Amino acid sequence: MQADLKAGDVVLPRDTSHVESHGVDIIPPQARHSSPKDVFYVFLGSQMCFGIIVIGALPVVFGLSFWASLTSITVGLGLGSILFGLLAPFGAKTGTNGPVASGAHFGVNGKAIGTVMGVLVTLGFYALTVWTGGEAVIAAGSRLFGWQSTPDLLFAGAAVIGVLTVAAAIFGHGLIVKSETFVSYVIAGTLMIAAISLAPGFDAAYPGTGKFAAGSFWPTWLLASSICAALPISYATILNDYTRYLPETTRTSRAVWAASGGMFVGCWLALSFAAYVTTIFKSPDAPFVSGLIGLLPIWLVLVFAFVGIVGSQPQGSLCLYHGGLGMQSLAPRTSRVAWTVLQSVAGMILVWAGIYLANMTDLLIAFLTLIECAVSPWLAINVVGYFLVAKGKYAPHQLLVSNQSSQYWYSGGWNIQALVSWAAGTIVGLLFAETAVFNGPLGGFTGGTNAAWLLAGIAGAILYLILQNKSVRRDLAP
Repeated sequence: MQADLKAGDVVLPRDTSHVESHGVDIIPPQARHSSPKDVFYVFLGSQMCFGIIVIGALPVVFGLSFWASLTSITVGLGLGSILFGLLAPFGAKTGTNGPVASGAHFGVNGKAIGTVMGVLVTLGFYALTVWTGGEAVIAAGSRLFGWQSTPDLLFAGAAVIGVLTVAAAIFGHGLIVKSETFVSYVIAGTLMIAAISLAPGFDAAYPGTGKFAAGSFWPTWLLASSICAALPISYATILNDYTRYLPETTRTSRAVWAASGGMFVGCWLALSFAAYVTTIFKSPDAPFVSGLIGLLPIWLVLVFAFVGIVGSQPQGSLCLYHGGLGMQSLAPRTSRVAWTVLQSVAGMILVWAGIYLANMTDLLIAFLTLIECAVSPWLAINVVGYFLVAKGKYAPHQLLVSNQSSQYWYSGGWNIQALVSWAAGTIVGLLFAETAVFNGPLGGFTGGTNAAWLLAGIAGAILYLILQNKSVRRDLAP
């Protein structure tokens, strides 16, 4: 430990062989050894898994041409990544994770909103990541050794990946950052090699199926773009798990561009690769993972089995780590490690149910679409709160005081203006939502473009700004 530390200060060791000692407490200045480059690689590397890659197949499945698919991916990810990155300086200024930091705007009890959403989102992404990673391993085994794909074998493959991800999540921030950087280079290089090997079968003039999912070209293009934009938004509650380790003096612009850039580059490489590959399939709606393995030359199949395992670890660990922190924020005297293990068990139960009992893909996509209607206004309110209300000035330790002495107590620990704005934004999103499981009564007005999350965010942000400004003027009145 450094000699100039005060008694009681805890520093995250740079040696990643140690389990991280921090939970949702405020990270002291001496422990903030991360840089914007670390944040960049965390969100670049975490996208290099099949659970994220497969989303890039959707624009082609929706009927778009290759170039239309690529532009929808690029525009959607650009918008979503910028909105996502705007929350990055929040962690550096408060020194804690997103849900706890949100207490500055929602009230110290209001952190429960971000916590519950974060746990649910990461549980869904974790299950999808582990499942598709296991699917890649089994598909490779089928191609190389003639394995017969069965539910038991698929669950066994998913379980192996589950053990790997929970081990890394238990060690925490340091190991996750290291593994994300490693995976960024390895998997990106592997995708490029695969793209080159498949080039003889690729036709950049692929025209699409002509059967547009939303009825015609532009609504379908907007649908694909909206889904891609929503992907970065889904990570909103996770972002400050990593920016809290940035020094408080980190420039706002550097934090924003590091998070936005890492998310955009990682997602763009992953999704563009999937769109490229899907145009080569005999039928665009063929299962992506097994379809890809079937196209690859034998010498690359084993490499992609490795991708299924190694690529799943950073994303899965990212999700479990956030879930553990989130649950600890609701019960501060409990252990982050214990909650991390429980989150992994819950995730594996979800994978088991998806394999044996239901169509997990449809259920998870519908679930994540609906939860984005709640995450989007939460993100928007915190961004408006950071830049326009608090203007980046916070009293971090007051966020951990759960009584009337806290600066962020508001009314019974809740900021009613933020709560009403978030609830209203969420309701707006649900009214316009369209999924395979749930359709809002106003869903038809968006023309099948999946814009519900965007409308939810806009409604929440505008209402919060109006209500908060009214509250401030009332408090300042003589």
